[in-house]
Amino acid sequence: MSNSKDKILVVDDQPSVRFGLRSLLQTEGYRVLEAETGAQARSLVTEQAPQLILLDLRLPDINGLDLLPQLKAIDDDVPVIILTAHGTIDTAIHAMKQGAENFLTKPFDADSLIILIAKTLEQSRTRRDRLLIGLAQERLASEYFLGQSESIVRIHNRIERLAASDTTVMLQGETGTGKGMMARLIHRLSERHAKPFVTINCAGLSRELLESELFGYEKGAFTSAVQSKPGLFELAHEGTMFFDEIAEMELSVQAKLLNVLEQKRFRRVGGVQEKEVDVRLCVATNKNLQGEVKRGRFREDLYYRLSVMPITLPPLRERREDILPLVQHFITYFDQKLNRRVQGITPKAEVLLESYNWPGNIRELRNVIERAIILCSGDRIHASDLPLGGVEAWETTASGEDGEQFLSLEEVENLHIQRILTATNQNLSRGAEILGVTRTTLYNKLRKYGLDKT
Repeated sequence: MSNSKDKILVVDDQPSVRFGLRSLLQTEGYRVLEAETGAQARSLVTEQAPQLILLDLRLPDINGLDLLPQLKAIDDDVPVIILTAHGTIDTAIHAMKQGAENFLTKPFDADSLIILIAKTLEQSRTRRDRLLIGLAQERLASEYFLGQSESIVRIHNRIERLAASDTTVMLQGETGTGKGMMARLIHRLSERHAKPFVTINCAGLSRELLESELFGYEKGAFTSAVQSKPGLFELAHEGTMFFDEIAEMELSVQAKLLNVLEQKRFRRVGGVQEKEVDVRLCVATNKNLQGEVKRGRFREDLYYRLSVMPITLPPLRERREDILPLVQHFITYFDQKLNRRVQGITPKAEVLLESYNWPGNIRELRNVIERAIILCSGDRIHASDLPLGGVEAWETTASGEDGEQFLSLEEVENLHIQRILTATNQNLSRGAEILGVTRTTLYNKLRKYGLDKT
């Protein structure tokens, strides 16, 4: 079934052909634009943005083969179906290599043309949807790391320089700091962005399974190998491969990975033919790989091969000035996704978010805001809406040498006041408002705990 909004541009110098096509397409519910020259076609593509073009190769002012790249330069995504006589099928095939989606020979069957148009438009819509999803993911990835803290700005600058190269990147950091998102961002900003981005998580995979996933296998390589299967290296050719939790990779697979990186060749499991591969590598770990090398759990030669350009993503508690900008971003994101109208957060909720320890980092913050938007009843998130962890997840600076973490009531009050003043940049009026006391009462507390000298 056609979309009544779909516009189809018919480019043909024969009035009878244009008339026949217009009548057929309008009957099917399409809107029809007509051009009899290449110049008219270029103008209509620029001004009307058709969803599909039917292009005759013989035009009075230009050859269709020369016009095709010009039209694609105006709108790279618009699908083009070539209309051609029997004697120019080779030319039509050449046109497809230049970007045309398909071709039809004259005289063509009306039903075949309608089916081909519907199929081509559906494929085009799917491709555009995927492109939009990709752009949305890129935008989310870049905004995921928004912030003005010195550490994150330094990482942004480093990523921009790195993306243009083929250097192997090692991303280090705690769980939830966004290593996977950063790897995607590196790929999207690189010259390989149009090629595949392939991810494999090394945790929980046996040596055999990891090898067959990475390198593929030939038919009969093992009992269940009833047919050959390409591995992830083949699928990622000319693109980027992201190894998550690289520290969990078994030593025997590490040796094979090192060999692929050095030789740029590999063999499928059970195979004898060597295959060439060109991939850019990003790896991530939340472990200290140097420590793993010392313990004999990670190959030293592979470590040095991977750690050409290490980037450590800081935990959220070390970039607290970025918390509220991230919170506002996630509110906007989940408002749209969940169809809510949350505007922001209350001052108490702000302090709670800024002083929480965030053991799960940005991933935890994202989940907390998503749940808070679902839970809150008004247009602002309150402290009671925040599903944060228990007391053990909060920073405690008063741990005793014996590991005791029990604080007196005065110690709790002292610590809480310090956190609020830090979060409010020492604004006593706002701090008093959040604490629910007068400014005089707060000042007396500061004198009591010796905080009035700060």
